[in-house]
Amino acid sequence: MTKRIWITWLSVACLAILAIGAAWRLADGGEEHGQVAGSTPSLEIRWHGGGIVLQGAVRDAATQQALAASAAARLGGESEQVIDWLDITPAALPVADAGALARLVLLGQEGWHLQRWPTEGRLAVQSPADERSLQAKALLQAAFGPGVVIRVVGLP
Repeated sequence: MTKRIWITWLSVACLAILAIGAAWRLADGGEEHGQVAGSTPSLEIRWHGGGIVLQGAVRDAATQQALAASAAARLGGESEQVIDWLDITPAALPVADAGALARLVLLGQEGWHLQRWPTEGRLAVQSPADERSLQAKALLQAAFGPGVVIRVVGLP
């Protein structure tokens, strides 16, 4: 009987430790951890496999067309290498300068991955401190506006 009580007590203690850890992580993570881990980005651009994937939502057809045209231009006019899943949704997050975002598509390199959330944009690159990455960060800031934090991070 004592063994059963001991096992029950240990199980309850382990569950309490797990609950405390989960609550601490949620409280400590704030908006940034919840945003990145818990929600889908509103816009993604991936440069891989000799092509470019445009995915998410934009507010207007002009932005959609600018991104698709720049992706096709970067690929030498081979639009079949552009996978375009950009929905036009008036409630989508704003793009302050679609031209700057289109120039980023042209600048990007194989392996780069852009994700955009309401208050943050993240661009994963090979070398965050090189000239191309710094230029990309400036283009992203112009594209998304001053209210969006831009982070350029190294690829894993």
